[in-house]
Amino acid sequence: MPKTKYPLGRIPSPPDSRDYDLRRFMLDYPGVEKKESDWDFPLEPLDQKEYNHCCGFSAANWGINSPINTPFTNEDGHRFYYECKEIEGEPKKENGAYLRSVGKVLKNNKHTEAYAFAYDIDTIKHWLLYKGPIIVGTIWTEGMFTPDENNIAHPTGAILGGHAYLLNEWRIDNYIGIQNSWGASWGVNGKAYISQEDFENIFANGGEALAAVEIVKKPQEVNKKCWLVEFFKKRFNK
Repeated sequence: MPKTKYPLGRIPSPPDSRDYDLRRFMLDYPGVEKKESDWDFPLEPLDQKEYNHCCGFSAANWGINSPINTPFTNEDGHRFYYECKEIEGEPKKENGAYLRSVGKVLKNNKHTEAYAFAYDIDTIKHWLLYKGPIIVGTIWTEGMFTPDENNIAHPTGAILGGHAYLLNEWRIDNYIGIQNSWGASWGVNGKAYISQEDFENIFANGGEALAAVEIVKKPQEVNKKCWLVEFFKKRFNK
């Protein structure tokens, strides 16, 4: 992968007809429609440093975020990446990873019981407003490395690779929060924003969005199965 200001490392997942389509299981909107949401990220931003382990770090960021706030660390981000590479049959290889592998790693570690892909902006927006953060993988351009004075990332310039990161906020002005894994130096304390229009444009270029419901872990037990799994079982008898 090309040398960049910050490390990239997301490889588009190969097609798989077994993937769940999140839209098929989406619940109706509640009676009062939400206009914005901001899922809390209570810890210091993670930093993958020079390693192209963004897929592993996107999983760690997902856990740190509300609604569960699991205190993952940089070590967990690296561990998740290497577990992705084990799944992909390339142990310890430093060439990036698939977003689908992230879902499998979270499931294998019993942080979720199921995951599904969102294929359009309406589904992503619904999830962000009502359920929680969502992991995405998109192209990354020169302009996105340096958010502007308003902390907005613009997808200008050449495409320099693929990157995995977390979306954890939808503002009332239709800007979307990006929680990154490049430490506090990127954006404002590791977070910046992108307009809905710009995100749709880069997402249309082979983007992926992975949604999952985190298991609330209690001493000696795990809570009831998540509603997403139950929907899957009812619809597909899985």
